[in-house]
Amino acid sequence: MHPILVKLGPVTLYSYGVMLVLAFVTASWLAVRVTRELPAAQRAIPPERIVDFFSLALVGGLLGARFLYVALYWEVIAAAPLEVVAIWHGGLVWYGGLLGGIVAGVLYARAHRLDGLRVFDQCIPFLVLGHGIGRVGCLLNGCCYSKLAAVPTQPLEALGLLLLYGVLRFLQRPALLQYPGRLFGGYLVGYAVLRFFLEFLRGDQVAWWMGLTLQQVISIGMLLAGVILWRRRTPSRSS
Repeated sequence: MHPILVKLGPVTLYSYGVMLVLAFVTASWLAVRVTRELPAAQRAIPPERIVDFFSLALVGGLLGARFLYVALYWEVIAAAPLEVVAIWHGGLVWYGGLLGGIVAGVLYARAHRLDGLRVFDQCIPFLVLGHGIGRVGCLLNGCCYSKLAAVPTQPLEALGLLLLYGVLRFLQRPALLQYPGRLFGGYLVGYAVLRFFLEFLRGDQVAWWMGLTLQQVISIGMLLAGVILWRRRTPSRSS
């Protein structure tokens, strides 16, 4: 583990925070680049607005992820209240972040009169890539650890997310994008399956219901939501 990359006097550079920044920069830069190559009619969101969209989604994601972490580990947080804001120490629950990011994204889309599902379809592969980079931060920070010392879960999830990114980019074609929400549904299904099985290796989770962790229960619900979106038959009005 290398939770601290650099420490110069009062200035401390945390590996977790660095990877979050790298994830944001990589995802937003790539999304802008790809969007600029699309014909204007196929753009759900213009390239000049992508960084704003990603920024709001990041803020919403961080708030949601931290809120769920604090709710789940309140007894620990209550003993050190200042830890509520110390996200550089880790302590972000992805599913809380996903919900927070979705809410923020929907609000942004509505404020700018964009089709939210089409925007998610356009951006989700790059957010998946950013998520994978962020998992490297988890490895360096020592969180999200495995039950088995010889099999770290963080690089396994990072590799799984990289594969999911490749699949979503392959599917990100006009024939599929004419059905808003279908690609986003594919992400929900793919990540739900990945996370469900990785939870069996996680050493920082406990059984919550019928021998399953809370994240596995959420994964089941996420899988069902993804299937519903994938089966949407309503084509985009812009197609």
